[in-house]
Amino acid sequence: MHTLDVTLRERSGASLLSLPSATIAVPRIRLLSSYDRLESAGIALRWVRQATPVRTAEPEVWSILERLLDDLDQPTPPAAPTALLVVAGLLLLQALGYAIELDRCVSCGRPCPAERSAHVDAARGGLVCRRCGGTGLTLTGPARARLKEASRGVPALEPEDLQVAVELVETGLLAHANVRSD
Repeated sequence: MHTLDVTLRERSGASLLSLPSATIAVPRIRLLSSYDRLESAGIALRWVRQATPVRTAEPEVWSILERLLDDLDQPTPPAAPTALLVVAGLLLLQALGYAIELDRCVSCGRPCPAERSAHVDAARGGLVCRRCGGTGLTLTGPARARLKEASRGVPALEPEDLQVAVELVETGLLAHANVRSD
């Protein structure tokens, strides 16, 4: 969970790289002081590891992950660890091109009024109206508004939003990035 400064060497014909040197560039000791912080960091690292291609630079994904780890390492994090995880997860989905649409049906494009509850299917990419077969998970208008704020980087989530939001991110990654559930 620390940021390392590493030197890697690629040898001709070898599939593995050699690691001649590594140093800790950014230690994150406080992150290790709480199970909730550690769990949120571990989930985010798993998401990034599974959703990004090997040996491909992803600077926006890196930035999102670094920001999450730095926030979790603060003496007093700016929000609950799971709320920070959700924000990072929603930003990660956007960075990878899989943002969850929360304003209109992903099938027909019909807008959903902000105050109205709506069915959401992260595997299909967001809201799905009843006409287009929307069933299952329903988000209230206020919960959708809080998730929209979280997708802008603002951890304005209520405790009751957190589990559903983590599931939405997981489902989105499973559906769109061929991520396997561990």
